[in-house]
This record gives sequence, C-alpha cells and structure tokens, in this order.
Amino acid sequence: MPNLDVSLPKWVFLQLLESCNLRCRMCYEWGENGPYREYKVLNQLSIDVIRDIIATCKPAQPYYELYGGEPLLHPQIGEILQAIHEAGSKVHFPTNGTLLEKHAEMLIQYPPERIWISLDGPEEINDAQRGKGVFKKAIRGINKLLSLREQAGSAYPQIGISTVVTPANHRHLERFFFESIDISKLDCISIELQAYITEENHQQYSGILRKEFGVQEAPLSKGFVCDPAIFSDMDAGLIEKQVQRLAEFCEKNNKYMNTYPQMMSEDNIRKYFSADWHSMTHIKKRCPFPWISTEINARGDVTSCHAYYDLTLGNVNDESIAAIWRGEKYKQYRRYLRKHLLPICQGCCLFYNEKP
Repeated sequence: MPNLDVSLPKWVFLQLLESCNLRCRMCYEWGENGPYREYKVLNQLSIDVIRDIIATCKPAQPYYELYGGEPLLHPQIGEILQAIHEAGSKVHFPTNGTLLEKHAEMLIQYPPERIWISLDGPEEINDAQRGKGVFKKAIRGINKLLSLREQAGSAYPQIGISTVVTPANHRHLERFFFESIDISKLDCISIELQAYITEENHQQYSGILRKEFGVQEAPLSKGFVCDPAIFSDMDAGLIEKQVQRLAEFCEKNNKYMNTYPQMMSEDNIRKYFSADWHSMTHIKKRCPFPWISTEINARGDVTSCHAYYDLTLGNVNDESIAAIWRGEKYKQYRRYLRKHLLPICQGCCLFYNEKP
C-alpha cells in the first residue's frame, strides 16, 4: 500500500438515517433479509454532529456521499446540503426518487453535484421490486428537477439513474432505458449487479471479527446473504449485450456510464452470479479505502466498509472524526487490510475496479 496522507479522510460517507419509506425486495437493509426490519428504534445523525464532521474535515475538502435509508427523509437535508456546499465540497447521493418532487426547489438552491435515482426497469418491473406507484413518483420528480434546473440556467445537479440488475429485471434493461424513460434527458446512468455474499462468507467474516477485533456478532452483513442458486436462470450473455448497447449509446451521446463490475463481460457476469468472484478480471488484490475514506452510520458509529457496519472503529457522538480516523482502532484495521481482504469484500461494488 502506498504511503498516503491520512491526516483526514478524502471521501466521507454519511448514513443520515436508518428510516426508509420503501421496502425494496432486494435491499440489504429493509428488504426480505434486511436486519433493519428488527429495529425497535430507528436512528439518525443530528445536524450538530453532521456540522462538526463537515467542519473538521473541511481542510481536506473531501467528497461526500449521503445514504439512508432514504436520505431525503432527513428533516434537515437542506441544511446538510447547504453546509457541504458552503464548505466547498462536492456531494452525491442516491434516492428512491419518491421525494424528489417535494424537495426539488431546495435541490436547485443547494445542488449536489449528482443525484442517482434508483429505478430498476419498466414501470411494472420496477414497482414489483420497489412498490406500487414508485416509478411514476420518481419520473415526476426527475422531470420537475430538470425543469427547475433549466429555469435556473444551471448544469447541477446532474441527474442519473442507477439500476440494480436482479433476476426479475435482467431481461428488460434495454426496454427500460430506451422505451420506458427519456434517456436523452439524463446526464449519466449506472448499471450494478445485485450485491450479495454467501452464508459461508458471512460466517468467515464473523469469525475474523471475533478473532481479530473482538466483535462478537455481525448481524448487518447477514442482510447481504443470498444463495447463488437464485441467480441460476440469469442470462449473462443477454446482460452483456444490453450493457454494451447502453455503453455505445452513452459514448455516442457524451453521457457518463458507470458499471459494477467495471468489466461487464459475459464471463465476469456469470462468475459473479455463481459466487466465483475471485476468478473475475479487474478486481482488487488489496483495499485502499481505509486510507482514503470513512463512513459514519446513523448511530454515529464509524467504519471503513460501506454498509458493513458490524466493525466499529469509534463513535462521533463520543469523539471527533479526526481523533477516530487517527486512532488506534483505525490503525489496527489498516494493519489487517494491508495484508488481507475480508470475506465480505466481494459484496462491495468498489471491489470490482482495479483502481480506487
């Protein structure tokens, strides 16, 4: 691992809150296997804690990503975007799109650099996964945001659609992007294979947390567990062809396209959905993110793995993010990651790019 300036993080993920207004079937938080369904109390980061994080990290001008739950449910979302904007940092966030119409004016006033709207296919496919009426609400929100952006004469926020490829929608990607929506209005698109780990991965990870870090259980990683057999009927060749046609369109029309994995070949897709991750091309041999990024969840717990909150390196309700970032628990974690990957790394989208 190269020598990096680790005085402050360069990339900050904030889970603003645990609440969500949808129950998407494949969601690792609120979906069919999601651990959040068992929570008796749902947490959120206070605006004071968020302001302190932003002020502390300001010298590094970090890039921010906001998550939930649903980020637009946070009661101070406008103040959060304003604080990041005034600190001179850029921010992206995903949303299910159902609250875009309500918050459109605020999102033009304090525009994030990019908003990713999660839609998974034509209306009937999307709503089967995310809930009835979600598709129409999201499209109304996108159209209102685009109209207000044009009136303001601004290029921001950029608007993108993020699609998770699942057994239910994998045959409908082209129909969605080329027939169900007006792709010409979008600035970017993202195609991501459904994130998952196996039960064996979960058990191995739990064992490492107990042995190396003294963490006795890992309920949050359990939300990612899937049996690869549920993906057995997916047509990897068809997925590759659809993604290639989308990539050709985006290149021709100067639109940014992101894919996870980065190399979306038939062979890689087949290996991914059969849990043969380590035979794929363009994967990481080591993880640089403990030296680059940090994540604070809605309970204030700090970790380095996005959405895998079982290992806590400190809590911002007790000490500053700078103290945690430079502290002994983070150092211990970096020492481990300098030599090893974790059994849950393949459940992270960033595993599938050779570079950060």
